[in-house]
Amino acid sequence: MTQQPQPRQVFEIRISGAVPDAVIAEVGGIEVVNRELLTAVRTRLRDQADLHGFLATLRTYGLEVVEVRRLAPAADDADAP
Repeated sequence: MTQQPQPRQVFEIRISGAVPDAVIAEVGGIEVVNRELLTAVRTRLRDQADLHGFLATLRTYGLEVVEVRRLAPAADDADAP
């Protein structure tokens, strides 16, 4: 029996301050949701290990993560990679 891959989970990560465009482009795979006193980005990750790796990447840029939320998947996310 072949195991179906699990759909990716959507996480919203809030970062203190504005994240430079160059960092957004280099990190890749994220959507900027808000950019005021906090920058909120969304990304699709497979599991907790991917989340921890992503957070480590943000730390390498000196960014302070202040909140992480797992969002409910949208109906059209069922087939997303």
